[in-house]
Amino acid sequence: MLLALALSALGCGDDGADRPSDPVFPERDWEAEADLLLAGPDWYRHAVFYEVYVRSLQDSDGDGIGDLPGLTSRLDDLRALGVDALWLMPIMPTPFKDSGYDVADYEGINPDYGAMSDFEALLDAAHARGMRVIIDLVLNHTSSEHAWFQESRADKTNPKADWYVWSDTPSDPNNSCGTQNVVFGPSAWEYDAGRDQYYFHRFYPEQPDLNYESPEVVAATLDVARFWLDKGVDGFRCDVISLLYESADDCGFLDKTKAYIKQLRQVVDEYPDRVLVAEPTNLTDAKSYFGSGNDQFHMAFHFGFGYFWSLQFGSQNAAATLATFQNALTEYPAGSQDALVIGSHDVVRAFDAAQGDESRHRRAALIQMTMRGSPFIYYGEELGMRSGTAKVVDFRDSARTPMLWSGGPGYGFTTGTPWLPFGADADSTNLEVQQGDPASMHSYYRSLLGLRRGRAVWGSGDAEILSVDHAGVFAARRFDADQRYVVVVNMTDDPVSAKLALPGGESRPGRVLGQGTLTIEGEAGTLSMPARQGAVFRTK
Repeated sequence: MLLALALSALGCGDDGADRPSDPVFPERDWEAEADLLLAGPDWYRHAVFYEVYVRSLQDSDGDGIGDLPGLTSRLDDLRALGVDALWLMPIMPTPFKDSGYDVADYEGINPDYGAMSDFEALLDAAHARGMRVIIDLVLNHTSSEHAWFQESRADKTNPKADWYVWSDTPSDPNNSCGTQNVVFGPSAWEYDAGRDQYYFHRFYPEQPDLNYESPEVVAATLDVARFWLDKGVDGFRCDVISLLYESADDCGFLDKTKAYIKQLRQVVDEYPDRVLVAEPTNLTDAKSYFGSGNDQFHMAFHFGFGYFWSLQFGSQNAAATLATFQNALTEYPAGSQDALVIGSHDVVRAFDAAQGDESRHRRAALIQMTMRGSPFIYYGEELGMRSGTAKVVDFRDSARTPMLWSGGPGYGFTTGTPWLPFGADADSTNLEVQQGDPASMHSYYRSLLGLRRGRAVWGSGDAEILSVDHAGVFAARRFDADQRYVVVVNMTDDPVSAKLALPGGESRPGRVLGQGTLTIEGEAGTLSMPARQGAVFRTK
């Protein structure tokens, strides 16, 4: 009933069209259904994940830096939103040259965030609420301050001398990934005077690449995974995982890297119900990260939509959006699962990607939450948080500003001075002000997550891209033996009327979210959509 009232308040009731009343479908105890779905080995298919930058989520001690006790204190707020699992950006000790992705100790906790006991308390509190916790695992490189690198750079004969990629010149005939492939800076090779050699780094100079040709590196990094699994984490998001090995003629996702991932998967499979999530470096096709469907990653981020939806909406043409999801449906192996995003710590916030058009943000979120896969919400996305302008580490700090929980001056994040200034429009994009507004972004997200909750069809049901006679309409059907839905999004700035093809036997549709009308006769549907709107119709 509460969900129905919320949907009505969001404009999901009568939009003025002259049509018969919506059919009534049998309902169940969806919370109980969710408990069942989230307890089994396929929990990740039905979970809503929430990406957390611990540094920016909640400060508990007034030093202006978010920490693990602060995060633990906010679990109930996240649970109320509908979050089932957390993904934590790096929490390990770091000199903070790359916001924690420069790991100085694989088996410790960044003292800015607390102690290992604080992390263990977070795990206990999350698990007591039925929430899972996965952490970032950064295996391609370490910090230059890591003890492994300090030993490796000491001389050419020490036990870890070959744990990193060294060369006598700022190039290497066995490694073609030179200056043209460096992500940050002019060169991928940095001179080290103590060793009188150059070391390879695909990212910042303070992030030397590990040498996976060394069996000791393979064994040591697998042990890192075991360490955290023994702690009780529910899995890992694996950072730039395709880059572990390089060769003379290929800097891509080599077979040697895939073989390592299979070893990592075997380690993870030794622990019940743990998962691996890949960050693909191929932004438009993640099928190679799944292997056979059950021997590499459980999930991989779908960046073909997640990082390009802004351009797709800007074109007001649905073709590219439809094509990227069709590729996942037809090309990925059985068992694979999309990890669905519309933003992350590496790109601009969704509000900015939408160019300030809140309807674009909402429509992108509607697609994210209803296509086959597991949605990952970047913290603050549910509030439409804006970017900041200050920089501490690099340009990406604009999307990493502190969370807005209540009114100023500290916006519920801190009683001190925040480590990074808050983003724009903080007075209107905080949780306190949006919770009481049924038309707010937060209320919209709650309605989306409420629609997903306990309904297996969204996480593991079948999906079909529907043929529509209007280039600006995204349309898909989601179905399993229990329920059927039609999802439609008008990607244009104008009202549309369209015909779409449907399989026979669909019931008269009942709209459960959004605005628009859909009538079905036989194998044809007639759609009428207002400008800048999306809708979900239930047909069984």
